[in-house]
Amino acid sequence: MSRWLWHGVICILGCGIFESAACGQIVYARDAGQTATPVLAESDPAPSAADGSPEPESLVSLDYLKLIWADAGETAYAPFRWNADDWREAGLIGGVVVLTAAVLDRPIRTAVQHGRSASSDRFFTRVQRFGTKQYGLPVLALFYGYGELRGNYEAQAVALDGLSASLISALVTSSIKGIVGRARPYTWLGPHHFSPFQGNYSFPSGHATGAFTFASVIATHYDSVWVDATAYGVAGLVAAARVRLDAHWTSDVIAGGLIGGLIGHHLVQFNRELRATHSSMAPALETDGQQLMLTWRF
Repeated sequence: MSRWLWHGVICILGCGIFESAACGQIVYARDAGQTATPVLAESDPAPSAADGSPEPESLVSLDYLKLIWADAGETAYAPFRWNADDWREAGLIGGVVVLTAAVLDRPIRTAVQHGRSASSDRFFTRVQRFGTKQYGLPVLALFYGYGELRGNYEAQAVALDGLSASLISALVTSSIKGIVGRARPYTWLGPHHFSPFQGNYSFPSGHATGAFTFASVIATHYDSVWVDATAYGVAGLVAAARVRLDAHWTSDVIAGGLIGGLIGHHLVQFNRELRATHSSMAPALETDGQQLMLTWRF
């Protein structure tokens, strides 16, 4: 689970990871008047766009619904596959959140609320929307539209993975919110007031979850320091905005950022493996003008 602990750090610093896959193929060739015979061809990558990415699912398709279902199952059952090291790292991350809630939330709130102004509130009010569907969905739509127009599978996969990860991370965060029942800072009940199932929804931050989900999906798809810095920088501003506007405690946004960042990062890698497997099993009918070839990659 070292990748989980590392990603908890890059929710602030930023990181992008790519994977690659190779496959072989069997070609069934038929010349004019000949019987089709199998021929072992040289190793060739699965069908992909110019960016080298496997072809993703169509947005409106049964395959994409199956992908979302697979992502939900992977998110739910991944902890059951953790070993002792994984649980130690999860405990370390949880300890940081608990320590922040116990010791740092109150003094950080006091410091941040000092000197608030109308102009800064207007700025952070706009910035926080990057953690909601109001801004997030249009960004994903732009990625998908660009991918469709340019035949860029990586851009399409960003949109598809981003939508799936955001739905799942939002469900996780909403469930925790209701169970924990932490009071928001502006209620003046203090950082240690919890009323489970009573309508208090401060922990964790949904805006931070959404922002870091989008950021981690984009950053994991593109191996670029600038992409990482931009994506995580915007997400960090969303988290800061929620604290500045007195909507959340600092530990709320840390927990939300970790949930969104970890789920987004993990599902991008998980979906890459699914698409690589799917592409490797898909037959393709090709021709070079003289022979008809049925290609089956494996």
